[in-house]
Amino acid sequence: MIKEYSKHLKNTGLYVGASILLAILLVALLTFPSKKNQLEFIEEEIQKVQEHKKILTEKDWEEVDKDSNK
Repeated sequence: MIKEYSKHLKNTGLYVGASILLAILLVALLTFPSKKNQLEFIEEEIQKVQEHKKILTEKDWEEVDKDSNK
């Protein structure tokens, strides 16, 4: 009787573990971005960095202009 119960617990543990693993894999697959989304994200980030660089450059030139006007 104890052997049967321990087998039952072992089997139940395997099913629970396998179910949790499958749930994690399913969530990962559903939330992981596709290659297209990754490329679009990278392109958007590159555009943001270029825009920030342009803004900073303009601000730097404005500061230089202010300093030279003094």
